[in-house]
Amino acid sequence: MQFLKKNYLVILFFAIIGIITYDYFFRQDFKKNYQKTGEYAIGTIHEIKPYGRGTGYYYLYTFKVDNKEYKGRTEGEMPFSKGPQQVDKRFLVLYLKNHIHNNALYISIPVHDHIKNNTELMKWVSEHPEAKSKLDSIPGTGWFFENYF
Repeated sequence: MQFLKKNYLVILFFAIIGIITYDYFFRQDFKKNYQKTGEYAIGTIHEIKPYGRGTGYYYLYTFKVDNKEYKGRTEGEMPFSKGPQQVDKRFLVLYLKNHIHNNALYISIPVHDHIKNNTELMKWVSEHPEAKSKLDSIPGTGWFFENYF
């Protein structure tokens, strides 16, 4: 017990370094594996939720895979004043097939109403190189910090 009292700063330092390292490797895993096990889905934004002291906001969205609905959230990529205009609109969601809760919504890739299912969406993405280039610059998910802190 005396050891913990004496060295709590050192232990805290290594714990923080461990968390940051874990998050970094988690993001790298997503960036590396999206091409191998990545799948596309159509996500619909349902709500915009601010966090912090006016420092940012989340888009809360849902997407369906095999008739099962999943929820997700991503940080806002545009000014908050334009956010409410995006509610109930459809955008591309990229998720890992082996870990569906590891997903990202792309506000910069809207999905048109003529695309009805995920199969049509995959065909559309493969035919449009501008969408592929946006997907290649995958943002870090930050999943660990969003869910645990």
